[in-house]
Formats: sequence, C-alpha cells, structure tokens
Amino acid sequence: MQINHLTLTNFRGFEQAEFEFQPGMNLIVGINGVGKSSVLDALRIAFLRILPKLTACQKRRINFNIDDIMIGKTELTVEINVDISGIPFRCKVSQGKHHETELKPNGSQILEPLKRAQNQPLVVYCATRRSIVTEQDLNPNRSLGNQSAAFVDALIPRMLRLREFIDWWLVQEELLDEKPQLTQRRIDALNDAVTCFLYGCNNVRAVPASGTYKKPTLLLDKNGVTLNINQLSDGERGILALILDLVQRLLQANPELENPVQDGKAVVLIDELDLHLHPQWQRMVVHKLTEIFPNCQFIATTHSPQMIGEVKPENIIILDQDKQPYIPDQSLGMDSNWILRFLMETPERDMDTQKKLEDVESLIADKNFSEATEKINSLRQLGEFPELVRLQTRIDRISRLGK
Repeated sequence: MQINHLTLTNFRGFEQAEFEFQPGMNLIVGINGVGKSSVLDALRIAFLRILPKLTACQKRRINFNIDDIMIGKTELTVEINVDISGIPFRCKVSQGKHHETELKPNGSQILEPLKRAQNQPLVVYCATRRSIVTEQDLNPNRSLGNQSAAFVDALIPRMLRLREFIDWWLVQEELLDEKPQLTQRRIDALNDAVTCFLYGCNNVRAVPASGTYKKPTLLLDKNGVTLNINQLSDGERGILALILDLVQRLLQANPELENPVQDGKAVVLIDELDLHLHPQWQRMVVHKLTEIFPNCQFIATTHSPQMIGEVKPENIIILDQDKQPYIPDQSLGMDSNWILRFLMETPERDMDTQKKLEDVESLIADKNFSEATEKINSLRQLGEFPELVRLQTRIDRISRLGK
C-alpha cells in the first residue's frame, strides 16, 4: 500500500494544496501553525471513511466536521491517489451539508477480494501523546486474534495503552503450546525490532499480576538491568510505543506471512517524529524505520534539521504560508547549520551573537579595524568559534595589504 498523491481543498488553512509522496520515509517540514499536523489529520480521517470499503476494517462514524471547513467556504474535499495490492485507486471524501465518499474503481469484483485477502494493508496514526502511558479507554478488541483487530483505533489519536498490548502478549504466550513455531516467531520479531531501535534493550516480556506485580506489567532488560516500561525515558518510551503498536498490527493483519514485520504493508502517519529524541537518535530513527519495516510508507512531521539531512529532497515536503507545498533542491548530506539557514530560514546561533558578528562585518567594511578587533576580543569570551578566526584573519590580511 502506498499513497502517491493528496489534494486538499478548503480544508482548514489550505484553500488548495497538492502533495506528492514517495515510498519509504516522507518528511513534512514547516514552522508552527503552517499545517503539518493538519495534513496528517486529513489523511487519517479520510482513511477512516475509505478503509472499510477496501479492507477488513470496521466502519466507524467519524467524519470531518464544520470546523475543518475553511472559513468562508461551504465544503471541503480530500482526494487521495493510493495503490493497494497493485491496483490504483482514487478516493475522494467531501464534507459540507452532507458527507460523501467516492472510490474508483468501486466494483465488487475488485473490492470484495481485497476485503477477504489473507494479508491486509494498514494505515496507522501515531499521535504526539504516544509516550504517555494510560489505562483509560482500553479497547478489548485489540487483543483478539482476527484481522479486524489490526484496524481497531489505528487512526484515533491515542496514548500508550500498555494494558492492551500486555493482554495480547499474554495470549501469545498461551498459544505457544498450540502453535509453537508461529507464536515464537511473533515474539522474536518484536524483540528483534526493539533491540534494533533501543540499543542495549532486549527480552521484552509481559508479566501477569502476581505477588511481585499488583497488575499485569511490561518489562524489558536494558544493559542487563530489568526495567518497567514506565522507568524508560520519554524518548525511549515514545519509540517503544511506535514499535509495539506497529509490530502488533502487522502481525494481526498478516497472519499468513512468514515475516509480517518485513513483508507487511502499511502507511504510517507520525506527528512530530523527533519528539523527545536526542539529535543522534533523530538521525538514527529515520533509517531504522525503513530498515525494519521496508514495505511500509512513513509520512511524518518534524522540526529536526538532523532528520532532514538524512532524507533525499524528493522525500521532503516544505510548507510555507501562502505557497504551494514544495520540494527542496538539497537536503541529504547537508549539515544541520546549512539546513537551519537555507531550508528552515533560521539563524544557526542566538540572535544577539549573530547581530554582534554582523556589526564586526560592517566595521571591517568601513575599515574601522580597531573597534572591530575590540568586538572580536569581546566575543571570544563566549568561545573561539570559526567566524572569529575568519574575521580576525580578514583584518590582518587587509592591514598587511594596506601597508
């Protein structure tokens, strides 16, 4: 499954906007308030209407509402071009006085085999609250063994529902005697994914309520020390939540695949992929997601220059006020300072220091070398950074040539 094109008309702040998506990792970039999360909302709400027509997903009464329509307009439309099992579909969802969903092609000879397929394509949404553990609003259908369980709440903004995952995990352990090879393969697939993302972490396991634990608990080992999931950092827990959710859903949706994690197909929408992550992890996670889930398409929002520098320009969409979404000329391999300055239009350093450096440049241009040198020496109290060396060298060179 892959989304190729998205058109938004009169949706929130978008009067008319076109988006092209690529296989693998896609990053949506822009300042706060420009509409990054709105793009993900448009996709997830539209797919809540579309997927019941194409998959084993159960229909839910969730639609766009009046607040999603651009002020001054009477109707919004979200149009998606998507490939499913090699079949190109055009999906159009509109909301005005009434809501309508169009799907082409829509013949039962095409749709019914897809809904009964042994391997089901998914669309999964990961909200910004994914690292927050909750035991509220638990859905018992998530631990079921049928394919429809893979779709339960997949497109609803949610926190980390550990109890749902623990219940499913304990069911898997009960099945070890009945289906030892299949069940062990599922357990190994999840542990392999966790180990790949979280260095030093392994042996994820669910523990039922007992004398030691008052309620069912999820544990893992980190560098040889056993930890409760609640004892992880927000960044670790956010990554773990994404992995647990996606692996579980891929296993449920693709019971006949030898390796559902590697071969299962999904579109994964992630709001603020860089949330709580160290810059080193921000670079790592972009590659790990596409490495561990090679048949999944990721569409993520980010503010991270580190992530942008790890992705080809055609896989980046930049949003800017009053402009059509566009693709940058460069990104992959560029350093973070370059990306901050030229793609994110943000100074590389604090504004006060930047202003002082610009003042030195002006003094040199006016050949006021004495005052320029004084300001350079003052700035050196902050540290010996390259610009100061360059400016002092420039003064020395001009002074020598002048003599």
